[in-house]
Amino acid sequence: MNEEAKRFGDAVAAYLGPHVGALKDYKWKMGKAVPIEAQKLGLIAVDHKGGVAATNALRSDVARRVREVHLLAGDTRNSKMQDFCSFVICKWGALSSNKPKTIEAYARVYTSTAIPDLSAVGSLQELRIQADCDFPIQGIASWSKWLNFAWPEWALIYDSRIAFALNAIHVLKGVDARAMPVPKGRGILLSKLDPQTLAALSYLKRKSEPIPDVPHGDNAKSLERWLEGGVIPEDNAYEFYLMVMMRAHEVMGRVSFPALVDVEMLLFYLSIRHVVHDFLSLVSDVSPR
Repeated sequence: MNEEAKRFGDAVAAYLGPHVGALKDYKWKMGKAVPIEAQKLGLIAVDHKGGVAATNALRSDVARRVREVHLLAGDTRNSKMQDFCSFVICKWGALSSNKPKTIEAYARVYTSTAIPDLSAVGSLQELRIQADCDFPIQGIASWSKWLNFAWPEWALIYDSRIAFALNAIHVLKGVDARAMPVPKGRGILLSKLDPQTLAALSYLKRKSEPIPDVPHGDNAKSLERWLEGGVIPEDNAYEFYLMVMMRAHEVMGRVSFPALVDVEMLLFYLSIRHVVHDFLSLVSDVSPR
């Protein structure tokens, strides 16, 4: 794990630590179709209220069934794998805009038939090698859900809400690290806020990187490139994110949190509660009257 990810992870742990007890209130309410679809797939009975225990139990059951399906052959195997992928992304994740061909691609690429044993894949690096795949920012809110359910032990969901929370914590804690790139999202409130730019500016200022001079508005691209220097490259975002969260889990695990995914769930839960409030309070305090 690199030092930049450690510093970021330490800040996440420091922010989340006082709020550990809030995880008991976590809810991921599911549509009425989710329990019905889960039953069709032979999964455990689903509590539509989506508390922590119920959500983690569903993850574990999907992982178990996906690993069984992976051992099947031919079209039967591929069709069943796509059914589970669609359930996770479109039904449970409520990202119904994904087309069947997109779901097919996620199932084919990330749970590839080239992988001998899904249960033996213990990290993103191993998945990259065995499946010969990349992890682009495009579609990350969808495909990271599939990874999270296939490998709940180490894979986490990354979306605009998580990215917002990480960048807001970056600003609140003054982290010596680059900002996280923000994928497209659906949150109306969070889409109006931009902690990514503030986090990037903070990092560049810390590194004494002067703002390029564009006195006549010429070559504004130089400003864009300069600002990008304060953000983790999009193609590296997921790998860096996992390192940050693993570090936060390591630090917080000395006191609580039995599972890595619990850290992500707490961050997600707090994002539109404490995090956004603390971020707005800080920005309001430093804004000129």
